[in-house]
Amino acid sequence: MNARETEAFIERNADGQFEISAERLARRFGISVDELHAMTARGLVRSSVEQGDGEDAGCWRLSFRIGNRRWRLTVRQDGMIAGDEFSIVSSGGRSP
Repeated sequence: MNARETEAFIERNADGQFEISAERLARRFGISVDELHAMTARGLVRSSVEQGDGEDAGCWRLSFRIGNRRWRLTVRQDGMIAGDEFSIVSSGGRSP
């Protein structure tokens, strides 16, 4: 099994945007895909992408938030995950 067949890789589409399946996102948050779709429809799922600069150039931080739970991934240029953090955050968005 290679890295692209594992959870250690994030795919990019033809436009270069990162893509994570609903199944993978739901599994990471411990919910069903149906629950994820319902929460998304109610505006409860948020995400952001930040491109690194300076010493972080060539990396991106992908953040997903549902309620008080946040999943952050640091992804290298080649799509490999360099960092994976799951945390509980306060309403202000910062980890305790």
